[in-house]
Amino acid sequence: IVDFPMPQFILIGKQSVGKSRLIETLAGETFNFISGTLGSRRPTVLEFRHVDAADPSRWFIRNPQSNQWQLHPIAEVMRIVGERHNELGESVSASPIYVRIES
Repeated sequence: IVDFPMPQFILIGKQSVGKSRLIETLAGETFNFISGTLGSRRPTVLEFRHVDAADPSRWFIRNPQSNQWQLHPIAEVMRIVGERHNELGESVSASPIYVRIES
C-alpha cells in the first residue's frame, strides 16, 4: 500500500451552477441532497472510498454524537442530510454533515 495524502478540495459556487453534478461526475455516483430551503445551511463533507466488494454502493452518515459511521440506504441518507439542513431554518452552521460512499 502506498501512503499518500488523500486529495481534498472545496467546491464553492453560486446556486444551481452544477456543483453537485461535477462531484457526481468525478465520483461516478449519483446523489441529490434535498432540503426545503434553497442552498446549504451547513457544510457537507463527502468521503468517497473505492471498495472492490461494494456492489452496489454503500452509504454511511457519521453520527454527530458518537462519531460512528452508520450504514443507511441512499434514500435515507438523502432524507437525513435534507433534515439536517432544514433544522437550522434561516441560520447557517459551521458544523458539517459527514457522508461516506463506498463503491
